[in-house]
Amino acid sequence: MIEENNISYMRQTDIFNPINQIFNIIILGAGSLGSIITFNLAKLGFNNIEVYDFDIVKNFNIPNQIYRIKDINKSKVEALSEIIEEFCNVKINIKNIKVDLTTKFSNSLNNIFILTFDTLEERKIFLNIIKNNQYKQFVVDARVGGEEFNIQTINTFNEEEIKEWEKSFDIIPTDLPCGAKSIIYTNFNIASEVCNVIKKINNGEPYPKKFFRHMKTYNIIHKIN
Repeated sequence: MIEENNISYMRQTDIFNPINQIFNIIILGAGSLGSIITFNLAKLGFNNIEVYDFDIVKNFNIPNQIYRIKDINKSKVEALSEIIEEFCNVKINIKNIKVDLTTKFSNSLNNIFILTFDTLEERKIFLNIIKNNQYKQFVVDARVGGEEFNIQTINTFNEEEIKEWEKSFDIIPTDLPCGAKSIIYTNFNIASEVCNVIKKINNGEPYPKKFFRHMKTYNIIHKIN
């Protein structure tokens, strides 16, 4: 007899089997992208997940993030840790801090960083951390605005990929009005695509270096590695 509280991944093991996880996951940001990406990865069965954020849950976060009404005014990472353990039986490692140039990460070759920062300035800080510490790992840069998103995956062993990634910092994002900045179906969509990329990297499958989608027009552009 199967115990009611015993999680079985039997419906997905031919696609992703959690016992075959190779990479540690480091998610920078626990907002509209980071919270849902963490939730999805934990549902897939990923462990060894570390999440960085220093913000608290606000009332306007509830419609477009994974948080509950009772989480308002809580630390995002603490609330997220509770949700992930309750829904997925996965314990994540949380860091209630702001990422800056002094932040140190593990230099393991088996790390995948997922960037979900709100601003390009924060991404530039992380790029400098990568360069200054010569981290050689995968980076998945996820960006969203309203009904469109893009994902860029960088293997930091490859200098050309880093240079190509740097060019994206010169693109000024569209300044959206307050009421068009974030909506749940776009956030869940990009979170699903990010999880697919992570699964592909982990399984040694071809993955998209660049992926763009506009939800309103159903325009999709991708470049497979």
